[in-house]
Amino acid sequence: MKAIVVDRDYGSVTPEDLEGLQKRFAEADIDLEIAHFNSEDEIIAGCQDAEAILATGNPPMTEKVLTTLPNLKIIQRFGIGVNSINLPAATKTDTVALYMPGFCVEELAAHAASLILGLTRNTAYYDREIRKGNWPKAKYYAPKSISEITIGLYGFGGSAKPLYEIFRKGFQSRVISCDPFVPESIKDQFDVEFVDFNTLLKESDVISIHAPLNEETKHIFNKEAFKKIKNDAMIINVARGPLIDEEALIQALKEGEIRFAGLDVFENEPLNVNSPLRKMDNVLLTCHSAFYGEGSKKTQLKWAFELVSQALNEKKIQKRFVANQDISKSNTEFIFE
Repeated sequence: MKAIVVDRDYGSVTPEDLEGLQKRFAEADIDLEIAHFNSEDEIIAGCQDAEAILATGNPPMTEKVLTTLPNLKIIQRFGIGVNSINLPAATKTDTVALYMPGFCVEELAAHAASLILGLTRNTAYYDREIRKGNWPKAKYYAPKSISEITIGLYGFGGSAKPLYEIFRKGFQSRVISCDPFVPESIKDQFDVEFVDFNTLLKESDVISIHAPLNEETKHIFNKEAFKKIKNDAMIINVARGPLIDEEALIQALKEGEIRFAGLDVFENEPLNVNSPLRKMDNVLLTCHSAFYGEGSKKTQLKWAFELVSQALNEKKIQKRFVANQDISKSNTEFIFE
């Protein structure tokens, strides 16, 4: 059986990690090739005999790719987002798209918290100034009391819940959330006020994004949204870059419509070297690394091996890892448990 890593150089796992994974697959009678393709055509040319594609990042799993790989049965994403996979095309071609929900929720929450606290307490600003030779003691924006701020969570999924725990139970901050898909049974378990989007914008001192990227959420934080946000508020994004209209955010920061931004993800990555965001003291930037940690990487590698080897060797798939859920109704090759 043949499996291929198609984006070796993405950086979410190391070459050594992939070599270790390769050895584990060999023990399971699966030949894992480690490659890096830069386009749809390269993926098509290099994966003709692949039964499984492993994606450490977001390679283009488009309709063109999926309809021209006759042996493909499994796509395994090493993360949560599946916006790079054409899910309807995957279902149409009888390809099971697997992802890893929940593999890094603690890391994402901790990273979001570090951005919030770093901006609130001016730690990044002070560090930059001291390295320049300055000593801006008790200067810049006077930090708000954490216990008195309102944390607004856009999305109340896996990573939002531990962030709620940090601020509601740790600092006694007020927490509100906008997520129309949360069932009442879940709402009852948390001391969170669930509000509509406009209320989230108007009442939050901190807006932290924890939602998937889709047609409804792309650029949900746009020029109109920033006009409704408090002028001294901040926005945090550890989800997907295009949820924020980056040009609108830059303009809002320049015009004082919003005070701070903490960004781990961007519309285009790496962030353009000429982006105004790089020169703003009130912006804290990290390089799409909120998922990164010892525990999350261990889980990534464990699940990548277990899910693919179980599918190819035992013809069994755990439904909670299936991104295109409808396929369980039409695919007869696998047992969905």
